[in-house]
Amino acid sequence: MRSVQYLASAIALASNVYAQVDSKVVCDSSTKLCLSSYTATEQKITFGIALPMNVSDPNGYDAIISITSPIANTWVGLCWGGTMVFNPLTVGWPNAKTATVSSRFAFGLTLPQPYDGAEYTLLKGTMTNATHWTMVARCKGCTMWQANDGSNYVLNGTGIVPLAFGQGDVAVSEPANNQSAFNVHHSFGKWNHDLGAARIANFDAYVAANILPPVVVSSTSTSKTVAPTTTSKSTLVTSTVKPTSTATGKGKIPATCSGVSAPKYTSVLAAGWKATKVAAGLTSPRSIVFDSLGNMLVVQSGKGISVHVMAGDGCISSTKMLISLNSLNHGIQFSADGKTLYASTMTNVYSWPYTASTQTVGTRATIITGMYNGGHSTRTLLIAPHQPNLLLVSHGSNDNWDYASGNPKVGRSIIKVFDLNAIPSAGYNYVSQGWTAGYGMRNEVGIAFDGNNMLWGVENSGDDFKRKPNGGTQFDVHQDNPAEKLNYIGDITKENTKWFGYPTCFAVWKPSAFTDAKFQVGDQFVVSPNGTFKDDNCKGLATPPALTFQAHSAPIDAKFDADYSNLYVTFHGSWNRSPTTGFKLVVVPFKKGTDGAYTPVAPPTSDKGYTDIFANPNVEKCAGNGPSMSSGCSRPTGLAWDSQGRMYMTSDVTSDAEIFVLGKE
Repeated sequence: MRSVQYLASAIALASNVYAQVDSKVVCDSSTKLCLSSYTATEQKITFGIALPMNVSDPNGYDAIISITSPIANTWVGLCWGGTMVFNPLTVGWPNAKTATVSSRFAFGLTLPQPYDGAEYTLLKGTMTNATHWTMVARCKGCTMWQANDGSNYVLNGTGIVPLAFGQGDVAVSEPANNQSAFNVHHSFGKWNHDLGAARIANFDAYVAANILPPVVVSSTSTSKTVAPTTTSKSTLVTSTVKPTSTATGKGKIPATCSGVSAPKYTSVLAAGWKATKVAAGLTSPRSIVFDSLGNMLVVQSGKGISVHVMAGDGCISSTKMLISLNSLNHGIQFSADGKTLYASTMTNVYSWPYTASTQTVGTRATIITGMYNGGHSTRTLLIAPHQPNLLLVSHGSNDNWDYASGNPKVGRSIIKVFDLNAIPSAGYNYVSQGWTAGYGMRNEVGIAFDGNNMLWGVENSGDDFKRKPNGGTQFDVHQDNPAEKLNYIGDITKENTKWFGYPTCFAVWKPSAFTDAKFQVGDQFVVSPNGTFKDDNCKGLATPPALTFQAHSAPIDAKFDADYSNLYVTFHGSWNRSPTTGFKLVVVPFKKGTDGAYTPVAPPTSDKGYTDIFANPNVEKCAGNGPSMSSGCSRPTGLAWDSQGRMYMTSDVTSDAEIFVLGKE
């Protein structure tokens, strides 16, 4: 049985006594319904909540939720836990003369997925007119949910709780469909809400008397799914790009995989490369590992870990869920002997005894706790191949600008190392224990060791940058700056205090965007140079990147090939650039110098240090956090090699996500 956590424990209650209450009771004269109400003044959105008299059930209680908004707000979402991730989201939008309510849950900073843990019944008062729309619904399941540590989380129905909202200004894809895709939020806000202020004595009777009769409406959606050019095969073979890499291995790439549908989207492959779809129907698949017998394990964010038995031809022969735990969202690794499986949530790292022959796990143990609950949610895991007792855990920033993380003791924007041979009985605390492999990396999602066991990482840099010279006028540089980075991190067997610049020093991708200074690609800059800290101050203080990538590409996995002559990197794709960029797999050629060190072939000043392997033909039509998170594009995510040297790649576009096997023949 899972434990139950109440948002208002004795400590929380004590602190909330003095919390500012932003809501107030508002009663409707016609319906006689009183709601505890809050209005976001800038967006002109009003949220109302009413509860039954009894809210003591440890399994949660029903709630009536009302959202009223101007038509200009094309969708509005209420976050029941006060944050975008790991709590139920009530999302509403206008639909003809009525409104649609959608149950969602976000397990990371991506499009919230449909959530079957909450059930809604639309009530009278739901409507849309020329200026406003209102959604009124009874929710079962909004006040209790599984938190990211696996426990049940119950809202305190008698006290003050933090709530949050998001709001969009781009129309949803299919207004009549409660599972429709919608775009990234335009704005958001938070407030303290008094849930104890509005009660309904005969709650169930009120709901029964006010159920909204079904309304037949037609979808006004004009969006369409882009059909793949091949409809009978699961293979993509297109050649328009010159090859620049060595063969990936000896394993043949299957022509097709029996029973697997055609790729959802058209892709362009580098010359001589082949890609075959091996799986579909996954939920946000992220990282991949292979066990000692060649079975493939995949983290499905918000669902758990699935295991796929592989056939000799590289296709999948059978699939099952290995671990069902919705807080698992990205990181996964095996111990060197393959007998222990590690996986991460936003806040914890877990381990399980693992048996490859039966694809089963034993009892879960918690080995690391204390990671930040919010912000960039992925926690990449990597075992050091030369010292397999060392586990690396990468932790991103808590926001676009996480100023506190400039201090490594904060434990964000950092990679830390933990000795698996000396795990404390209560597990490590991420912030206070382990040692630093490098810090000042905004979100170093992809990490990999080279042939000398030196660590490399790919960094997601910032968004919405505007440059303000000292005494000058601010100007926008965000379209092509700052660059994403390839960082040489180095030896992780001892404390490494290298600072990689964040949140102060950033890398240039497009020098011409800066009208106040002359830069080269890869140079470092500060957003607001002043008399205390200028661009030149970054030199000697911040470790510069070994290579840079197009801004907003979002590199999230990196794997070297067998001879370390190429580093393959997935670009998850942009949301903060128009037109969009990324959404592809690229290769960075490497060389081994006379000193024995591995470095990219291209110099740090190059903007041509990598080439495309798997790309979308019209990347400008993709949408990073828009409808379906991709709008007709594959979204390369996780990478892994099998024992035959075949590369497997996840694409976490939608709930019907895919896995591909790639190779050069």
